[in-house]
Amino acid sequence: MSTRIRLRRMGSKGRPFYRVVVADQRSPRDGRFIENIGRYHPLNDPSLIEIDQDRALHWLRVGAQPSDQVRNLMQKVGIWDAFVSERPKAGVVSTKPERPAKEKLSKKAQAKAAETEQAAAAPAPAAEPAPAASQPPGAEEPEAPAEDEAGDTQEAAAEDTAEA
Repeated sequence: MSTRIRLRRMGSKGRPFYRVVVADQRSPRDGRFIENIGRYHPLNDPSLIEIDQDRALHWLRVGAQPSDQVRNLMQKVGIWDAFVSERPKAGVVSTKPERPAKEKLSKKAQAKAAETEQAAAAPAPAAEPAPAASQPPGAEEPEAPAEDEAGDTQEAAAEDTAEA
């Protein structure tokens, strides 16, 4: 039998208070329970939290799992810290290991990504000789000095923006 330490809701509509109970995991929230070990009144100012430390530690030692809210209440009272000092491995909240995020792409997006990968993987050697063939044999490359001049103007523009 798997036991849980959880809250049992009581009170009227809009005026809840809770009992901290040890119950079988399969029983309903407000159903049958094994033992009542405390109470919690959230509407009082400040909230009333009373949990029998001896009984709570007993149930934790025998393997009862507290719900998230009960664990928070036990941390506020100091019961959870006492339990963790006895068993350091209990302080680690066990969660499922995180899976690496997979990209969910539609079929069209997958096809487009495959096309771009193929285009990037296959260099275009035919594209390089084409511009060389279009230039006349005796023509010089005037682009090299133009790039230097363009670089100078970019540096001057960067200096102007830094001064402003």
